[in-house]
Amino acid sequence: MHNPIKPFIAATFLLLATVTGATALDDKAVGIKLADALRAGEQGDWPLALSLGRQTGDPVAQDIVEWSRLRDGSAEFAAYPKFLAKHPDWPGLKLLQLRGESVIIPHYTPSEVIKFFSQQPPQTGEGILRLAEAYQALGQTDNANKLVIKVWQEFSMAKEVRAELYTSFKQTLAKYHVARLDMLLWRGLDDQAEGLYTLVPENYVTLAKARLGLRARVKNVDALIDAVPASLMDDPGLAYERFLWRVRKGRYEDARDLMLERSVSAAKLGQPEMWSERRRAYARQEMRDGHNKRAYQLASRHFLTEGSDYADLEWLAGYIALRKLNDPKTALTHFNRFRDAVATPISYGRAGYWLGRTYEALGDKVAANAAYAFGAKHQTSFYGQLAAEKIAAPPDPSLAGKVAPSDWRQGGFVTSTVFRAAILFHYADDSLRTEQFLSHLAETQDASGLQQLADLAMELGRPHIALRLSKQAAEMGYVLPATYFPLTDLAKISKPLAAELAMSIARRESELDPQAISPAGARGLMQVMPSTAKKMSRELGLDYSSDRLTADWQYNAALGSAYLAKQLEDFNGSYVLAFVAYNAGPSRVKQWIERYGDPRRDNLDQVDWIEHIPFRETRNYVMRVMESVHVYRARISGATPRLEISKDLKRG
Repeated sequence: MHNPIKPFIAATFLLLATVTGATALDDKAVGIKLADALRAGEQGDWPLALSLGRQTGDPVAQDIVEWSRLRDGSAEFAAYPKFLAKHPDWPGLKLLQLRGESVIIPHYTPSEVIKFFSQQPPQTGEGILRLAEAYQALGQTDNANKLVIKVWQEFSMAKEVRAELYTSFKQTLAKYHVARLDMLLWRGLDDQAEGLYTLVPENYVTLAKARLGLRARVKNVDALIDAVPASLMDDPGLAYERFLWRVRKGRYEDARDLMLERSVSAAKLGQPEMWSERRRAYARQEMRDGHNKRAYQLASRHFLTEGSDYADLEWLAGYIALRKLNDPKTALTHFNRFRDAVATPISYGRAGYWLGRTYEALGDKVAANAAYAFGAKHQTSFYGQLAAEKIAAPPDPSLAGKVAPSDWRQGGFVTSTVFRAAILFHYADDSLRTEQFLSHLAETQDASGLQQLADLAMELGRPHIALRLSKQAAEMGYVLPATYFPLTDLAKISKPLAAELAMSIARRESELDPQAISPAGARGLMQVMPSTAKKMSRELGLDYSSDRLTADWQYNAALGSAYLAKQLEDFNGSYVLAFVAYNAGPSRVKQWIERYGDPRRDNLDQVDWIEHIPFRETRNYVMRVMESVHVYRARISGATPRLEISKDLKRG
């Protein structure tokens, strides 16, 4: 199959001569030989792979082959600590160590084993066992006991390792079997849980059987529940399994009521995070159905203290309080918690906008303007743009991306073997590993270094890597507009679409990767499904080719652009509905208009309509594409157009 990246590789190999310590031609030759070595390794022929690696004459290329061999678990134990000592800054060391743990054998001394785990704690049950044995052998009994007690309550492990650990530390572990059983049941490790039945009191066996019976939906589940002793009937794990049983049986209201019943404390929920995904879905469903008090109760009584689910549920509770219950005072508490829990431009924009709306409802114009100004600092985001419009803030001039690309050759990272490995992976035509190594390198960079790495990716002809690095930078608090919203040749040939629409869709669909294939089967730059591609090919008078969907980005773009143009035509130019149709299908648009109203005609708040989209992915999709439209207008024109997101939302 034709690879659209190869021309870029051929065209860009001269870029690196000044920083690699070898000629650019040597770099390309090394990359080709490295690709041969890695292919041999993938086929299981590691002796040949190592030999081909040596033939490159390049130390870093040889280390790449060794890194790959170690991660494959095809090396002796001594090779693992040796590599970890040589390259402690390389990516993927957790997997490398995990593989190493599987080959630790008894004739390695306790000191050697402890040294191996000095930089990273054990990743596997076998590693834990060997480390605990090493502690014991050196008389460090307290360390051994603390380790095995912790892992007995937190780790799953293979049957043989579990048996050996239990035999070696039988007395130490005696008090912790019930805790282990509970952990295994929460994690769905049924076989391991059943293996503990002989080690726990009979009443906990009865409880476990009821939990597993609910999970398996056995016919006599009521009898299993009735057999649970009264002292354990309130067990949160049992309640959770009863909740899931009702969900799977389609008993929505019963499941919802049980969730509400348990949502009075963290202890009653057992593991609050396990309820979070369905809590969010149920709260939104209740909101869409008009049961707003119940929706608020579901959203707010989560008993989480941190993390993305905590932030999301705090925002949702605030939204319901403000927009559905007309309770801005309560909403303010939730939105402030949300703001304090997030750290990305998208979330900061959301926080500023909704805090502004809340202060407006409270009649505090000064605080509202301050909140909107906070959100308006983040104009790469949907809500940041809306916040800016609220106070007529000027559009951010940096979004035009007119700053000249940085000189990555001056980056402090260019002498790193991680950087060198990334370059060799690029020449070996391994995009995945190129990205892995550049992304790992990015973790330790400041804004300048991050921009240099993203600009390098653009020069290498890999805009999808530049975009992902820029998303990584955004997570770290740095916005790099020129590479966060990269421009490609798609902007020049996007007809019949406006260029900013084609770029926005492609950025969201594939992250500008022409070879992307989704789990659902969508393919290429604009993630066109084969069935859609066949239909659009006929309409455009083109021959259909499945291979060309990933091999020829222009073919893919022609089909995707035509399909989006058709959705725009069908929905009278509505950006919101066309984007929904592109993501979830035209039939969904019609269903949701019927249920939630038509954002084009029914005097609805378009933002509220988007927030009522039932699919989380589609809600997020519409916002991410919509925010990109303004930025790409700026990027394509090289100027800073007026903010018009409200106008774009109302099109149609």
